[in-house]
Amino acid sequence: MMDPAADLARANLYRYLSLAPLPPRDPRFELLRNPDFRAVVTAALDFIRDDPAFRPAELGPGELDPADIDATVLFPDEEGVSGFYLEVFGHSISKDCPPYENEYYASRDVTFRSQQLADIAGFYHAFNLDRSSSARDRIDHLSFEAEFLQILIARQLYATDRGLDNAHAESCRQAQRRFFAEHLGWWLPAFGNQLEARTASTFYKGFARFVRSFAAAERAALGLPPFTELPVAHPDSYEPEGACFECQLNPGDDGSLPLTSRSPAGRKP
Repeated sequence: MMDPAADLARANLYRYLSLAPLPPRDPRFELLRNPDFRAVVTAALDFIRDDPAFRPAELGPGELDPADIDATVLFPDEEGVSGFYLEVFGHSISKDCPPYENEYYASRDVTFRSQQLADIAGFYHAFNLDRSSSARDRIDHLSFEAEFLQILIARQLYATDRGLDNAHAESCRQAQRRFFAEHLGWWLPAFGNQLEARTASTFYKGFARFVRSFAAAERAALGLPPFTELPVAHPDSYEPEGACFECQLNPGDDGSLPLTSRSPAGRKP
């Protein structure tokens, strides 16, 4: 079991990971310019750099050493961020570095891809998360998957802090490990690698390198072996019905996680 401070650092870095790939016009993106949120992220990075639990024994394909994350380039301080966003991600699904899990599967079979989205939705629904009528992105978007893991860590911390039945916290821990292994961790380095190669933006290059380093740190924290392949994106325009969800935890003003009084729900491992 990890120290609660380590889990809080993870949660706040997942919060950053959920915000950085959003369009700059999205109101949530503005949190990246908030000095208090920046301090939270920087403190979390300092924590994982110093904690041996976040140092993998070996790096997997596309991963970078977590000790090399540069916090000074992780925020959108340069001019023209919106233009850089459009150059990288465009108005539709990027063909070079799509921020969607399904685009990294080699199979283009509609049934297969639908099954992957259904499994993601199953995780969300098991923790009482549902799609939002106002959301427009698919549920396999990096922002959604990162936010989901942030929520799991928040609920785990809440259960531990309130002395609830240990089964609640353990369910959240097991779901984190499974979701990262099955859905987020395997394609995250590939996304970061391709983003770094494509963009000329200091911010997006910094974000790309963070993605590759955080993937290694999180894998180490969860006790997972390296992934064996660096997948290649195979973009498709397929967007099935029911592909969006709504988070039921809201960030605090500084972007850190408020541990609400809501009782955690859990997916059985």
